[in-house]
Amino acid sequence: LSHASVELAATSNNAAALANRRGMPSDSAYEIAAQYYWQPGDRMLLSAGFISNEDDTYATGSMLSVGFEYMQLDVGFRDHWFSPMNTSSMLIGTQAQTMPSLTVSNYTPLSRWNFRYELFVAEMSESDRIRFGDGFTSGNPRLAGMHLSVQPLPGFTIGLNRIMQFGGGERGGNSLRQVFDAFFDPSGADNFAAGTDRSTEFGNQAASITARFMMPTERPFSVYFEYAGEDTSTNSNARLGNVSLSAGLHFMRLPGEFELTLEFADWQNAWYTHGIYQDGLVHEGNIIGHWGADYRVVGDAVGARSMMARLGWQPDFGGWLEATWRSLDNEDYTPPEYERADILEVLYSRRWRDFNIGINLTAGNDSFGESFSRLGTFIRF
Repeated sequence: LSHASVELAATSNNAAALANRRGMPSDSAYEIAAQYYWQPGDRMLLSAGFISNEDDTYATGSMLSVGFEYMQLDVGFRDHWFSPMNTSSMLIGTQAQTMPSLTVSNYTPLSRWNFRYELFVAEMSESDRIRFGDGFTSGNPRLAGMHLSVQPLPGFTIGLNRIMQFGGGERGGNSLRQVFDAFFDPSGADNFAAGTDRSTEFGNQAASITARFMMPTERPFSVYFEYAGEDTSTNSNARLGNVSLSAGLHFMRLPGEFELTLEFADWQNAWYTHGIYQDGLVHEGNIIGHWGADYRVVGDAVGARSMMARLGWQPDFGGWLEATWRSLDNEDYTPPEYERADILEVLYSRRWRDFNIGINLTAGNDSFGESFSRLGTFIRF
């Protein structure tokens, strides 16, 4: 048994999607999670995991892993997080439930540049709004993803990330050559030209460039960035369109045993919406990327900005106290009348025998002015 957790909560009637909790709504009265693993040899690991709440039960962490340190194959429900941000990821994170996927990655970095890679293909939940010809088809779109990163200098990491949504229903049956052409040449083989039928476009793509700098000062801190695009621009594979910019600052050890994280994100319209995949980058009802995109009308191509501040403290009386404030402000150029969403989360935890126990309070209002709250207590192993 690698870990187990039980959380019970008192909630308000209004529900909102909790940030990075794999689709769990704020009105869920409980969450139970566990993971077991069995390792029959050096080259194989079998894991069985689940997360259950009042809304659903899913098999996060259940997978078969085979290979060695420089090439590992994972088949099952493995999470993917393509961002240096701690609490948001524009391309893919843990806002939605974990998708079943096939993943190839390296556990140990390669070469003196610490090269890392991760390639996966996953199956998304069923959608009834996939354009095909003059109408629509129903099916499960596929999602392909790629992460590459290097560390050319100590403390400096740069990465490239891509995801592509394709197939589903009558749009399925794509050859491997078609997938590769669209993935590596989106302007030439995927994106539609002006004046042509958009239904002939192959898929829905997004990409990002990330960087992280670790400053080895007496009190170390890191600064990190994510520059992402929902599409290409000016028919060039080197130019990102409908851009997003995220930045973060993390102080690991401030005077008085404090830890501070500050993050900001801003994205233009068209993120998580698409002319073919009209449900967007959604899995089981939640956006697969930034948590803030769940705080808008479904399908509304509106830009937004988010802010996050997290302060952690290790008090003299023991345990860990943490307060997180999140804010989301949608733009006002689309018909829905949005308000600024503000969410405060306070957590206190401490060791008790072989367990970690604590309380967790989440309260705030969503972008429609509806307030919600959740007070939970948990025990984890």
